[in-house]
Amino acid sequence: MKKLLAVSVVIATLSIVWGGQAWAQDQKELTFSGTDYFSGTAKVFRLDADHVITQIETMGVKVNDSGDGPFHKAATHIVGLSYTGKGQESKGILFLTWVDKDGDKVVWELSGDWSSGKGKLIGGTGKYADWEQGTMDYALQHPKGFPEGTFRGIARDENIRVTTK
Repeated sequence: MKKLLAVSVVIATLSIVWGGQAWAQDQKELTFSGTDYFSGTAKVFRLDADHVITQIETMGVKVNDSGDGPFHKAATHIVGLSYTGKGQESKGILFLTWVDKDGDKVVWELSGDWSSGKGKLIGGTGKYADWEQGTMDYALQHPKGFPEGTFRGIARDENIRVTTK
């Protein structure tokens, strides 16, 4: 009986240790950086002299520093909505989508201001469906716009880290 108990404890311990190692081996972390070049339009909805809602949409291209890897030369799309009230800090939300040559996508939620911020991975489709977690830091530049009502931007994406299965 004692032998059976000892064998059971050893088997349980080995299962936990080896199972944990197998899970850890299945996890992979990707790191990369790059630059997004985009242009877009903004629609401003003035509620009154002191309150404004702004909607933006951009389209562009992503270029990874390495010249290859996930989402090198991918299409980018950002949509966002913000609210600004008198004496209040602007509040808003932005969603960034990267679309690769096969049409598979990754969606990020962006937070920050018009000069820098952070991104948090929301999810992916196709071959990126197993991208579980991800973060990024970004810095923005805004060259002079095109015609009135449009704008351009350059986003430097740093420290992109994605955990996959």
